[in-house]
Amino acid sequence: MNEPNRRGFLVLAGAGAAAVGAVAVAPAAEGSTSVPSHVKEPLVAYVRDARRGDVAVMIGEREVVVRDRELAARIARAAG
Repeated sequence: MNEPNRRGFLVLAGAGAAAVGAVAVAPAAEGSTSVPSHVKEPLVAYVRDARRGDVAVMIGEREVVVRDRELAARIARAAG
């Protein structure tokens, strides 16, 4: 299987509605609303596995996977 990339994700996710929900929910999960100064370009987040809490964050050509069950659950609830 091909390695995930931002373009492929956007094609599969359509308008990226889940990513918008992730960005809206993420600051509350972190406990802070400040954005680190090194974040200069758009980022996309999606839940790879809600039960395990795997959330992939894509920025530029990089992908970082974090495990945060609370954040994954909040994104899933926001998605309806």
